[in-house]
Amino acid sequence: MVRWVTVVGLFVGLVLVGTGPLTGVDVTDASATSFGDGDATVSDVAVDQSGLALTPGRFGANVTYLRVPPVTVTVDSVTDRPRLVYIVSAPELDVKRIETRVLTEPGRYRLTPNDRAMPDTRTNGLHEVTLSVRIQSFTTDRTLAYTTVTVGDTA
Repeated sequence: MVRWVTVVGLFVGLVLVGTGPLTGVDVTDASATSFGDGDATVSDVAVDQSGLALTPGRFGANVTYLRVPPVTVTVDSVTDRPRLVYIVSAPELDVKRIETRVLTEPGRYRLTPNDRAMPDTRTNGLHEVTLSVRIQSFTTDRTLAYTTVTVGDTA
């Protein structure tokens, strides 16, 4: 038993020394979920605003759902690891949905925040909802699209 502990201890020690700052060998990899510096060139941002709605719950539930439309963004070029941020905010309803995606290469990205359920009593009347799409990094914070939409009814 002592022999195995010694062997494992020596192996761990050699790995730690061999991959440490003295040798310059890095065995870690930057996570694709972490953003950093950088920017992106975007040619299209599409949000189907008609998909934004307050709809009643089903099966007798006393809730109303804020249905949130997805956003599709066409990215032409990317430098480093910025992130794409989609924010849906309805302060009167106490709702804020944020969906992010780290950009690593050009292409089409679709962000779909979850719908939000809330008590029926809170959703009476008309409410303003803002939809915002941004590029963010440590060096960039740029708004690609921003709009305000009114949802609800006057009942």
